[in-house]
Amino acid sequence: MSTDVISELKEKLRGVALLEHSIALLEWDQETYMPSGGSESRAAALGEIVGIKHKRAQDPALGECLSKAEEFAAGSGDRDLQALVREVRYDYEQAIRIPAPLASKIAESCSQSMAAWKSAKDNDDFPQFAPLLEQQVQLQKEFADCLQDEELNSYDILLNQYERGMTSARFGEICKQVVPELQSMIERAASQPTTSPDFMKGPWDRDKQLAFSREVATELGYDFNRGSLDLTSHPFCTSPSAPHDVRITTRISEADFTSNLYGVIHESGHAMYEQGLDPEWEHTPLCDSISLGIHESQSLFWENEIGRSEAFWSHFLPKMRHFFPGRLDGVSAREMATAVNPVRPSLIRVEADEVTYGLHIALRFELEQGLFDGSIQTSELPALWREKMQEYLGIQPDTDRDGVLQDIHWSFGLFGYFPTYLLGSLYSAQIYQAIGKEIDIETEVSAGRFEGILQWLRTRIHASGRKRLPLELLEDATGHTLDPSVLISSLDRKVDLVYGN
Repeated sequence: MSTDVISELKEKLRGVALLEHSIALLEWDQETYMPSGGSESRAAALGEIVGIKHKRAQDPALGECLSKAEEFAAGSGDRDLQALVREVRYDYEQAIRIPAPLASKIAESCSQSMAAWKSAKDNDDFPQFAPLLEQQVQLQKEFADCLQDEELNSYDILLNQYERGMTSARFGEICKQVVPELQSMIERAASQPTTSPDFMKGPWDRDKQLAFSREVATELGYDFNRGSLDLTSHPFCTSPSAPHDVRITTRISEADFTSNLYGVIHESGHAMYEQGLDPEWEHTPLCDSISLGIHESQSLFWENEIGRSEAFWSHFLPKMRHFFPGRLDGVSAREMATAVNPVRPSLIRVEADEVTYGLHIALRFELEQGLFDGSIQTSELPALWREKMQEYLGIQPDTDRDGVLQDIHWSFGLFGYFPTYLLGSLYSAQIYQAIGKEIDIETEVSAGRFEGILQWLRTRIHASGRKRLPLELLEDATGHTLDPSVLISSLDRKVDLVYGN
């Protein structure tokens, strides 16, 4: 047996990856430029092509080729090949257990549900969305049933689609450790209430905002020769063909420049991860991210650890003045850093500050568990959302638009996805701590030198792809196991920065 079997395996994987490329483009277009009237036909097209891709992913010929490749890799001593066949086996075993009609039905339902969610949110009409949400829950239960595991319940199976090795029990323990600390910080901040300074108030020109954020993304390292920036209602990053075609979107508020700026920095962090994957393994699992928690750590690293720092504003505040003449004269980097790091409970997750953000995730985690263990019905979600917002954050939304309808994720059937956001925060804090032992981050960022930081991430995180599981990758990169106290200490320092206590 020779390396020919590996070449054959790669060619079969390429056929699956090219279909995934097409699916990603259809979904990106659906979110950006597709007219609303195209939703029904787009749903049908996605359902059809996902079905074709799924049949190819579970093709017995792929399984036969994989078995030969596993035999070759085992005797090769090549750890990369061994990681490749391990990850292909994982994907293949998952694929053969999911019937192609179910995969198609889920894809079609997601497209229909997303359109219904958009309309329901615009009209503040949860009952309009409720039947499709219920359908999404049932379809994901069917999906989990196909992947039954003696050690994992249905929700854990879904969670592992996004964060391999994580369980709801372990994540629940993390929440028990983190939530009280975050609520304590909120209480500290509330004892010395602050208001947003006048220099933060709009209006901020939309075109200038976009131009400035594009310049920031470029300096940080997002390669626009392999990427793009478009407008949408919900910012996201997608990779039709990583590392060669990685796209991000943003939204713009004339009243608040931080919505666009930090949205772009956040999505650029995702994109730079995708652009840093090893092209040698293109179209295989080793040219793919290992988990959404690791992915989120990259976006949060650039958004929060770098983008909200005084060092960041030391470099970028003069550049922002160029785009907005006269608006920020006399404002210092310290004042700007303080202004963009408030601690203030708010209704909308994507606009939440670092401290309160984790509470938004804990709320969603609790509701999702209830949906899948049967203790919560979809019709109860609006009222429970208000109740849990009061419990976690001390505030309640007046509308479902600002409550249960605010996130797009459930319309896509993404249950078990939200925990990765908090895990990303935990990973990000540890990664920043590890980089700081080798690089003087403040000095480099203040001088506008981001190459060394990005290269550290390229080498320790990005290039690994799926060669190591999330917690293994974190430990290899930082030298430490997952430790929530690192994030708590980091946030404590930021609270001290803003509130001086």
